[in-house]
Amino acid sequence: MLDSATHTTINYCSLSDRVKSIFIDSFFIIMAMLLFSTVLDMFNNPPVWARVALFIAIWFLYEPVCVAYGCTIGQYIMHIRVRSAKDTTKHIHIVLSYIRYIIKILLGWLSFLSLAFNKQRQAVHDLAVESVMIKV
Repeated sequence: MLDSATHTTINYCSLSDRVKSIFIDSFFIIMAMLLFSTVLDMFNNPPVWARVALFIAIWFLYEPVCVAYGCTIGQYIMHIRVRSAKDTTKHIHIVLSYIRYIIKILLGWLSFLSLAFNKQRQAVHDLAVESVMIKV
């Protein structure tokens, strides 16, 4: 597909690339949780708020911040990136990244049903914030 803003060919990523990226990211998130849990267990009676804060930081900072300012580890490995649908050379804003992430969490796998019905292979969470996933 040709991008009208940059006059370059865009390769939109497939569902399988997205799923692989999600599994890679899930693996790294679980490893981070295990690492943080192990470190906290080294302390005598660590406060519960510390565990909660680390859990929130891992789950609610990792993907939105990485997407807004670069890419997640899974996206890096799979050579895919989230970009603005209007200009695929630009990242999406952090606020849009959080909205995208919240919709993705709320809808789960149902969000990906729309991939088959649009030429840019946008999931519902992409459509909501006008983003696309491209191969780089």
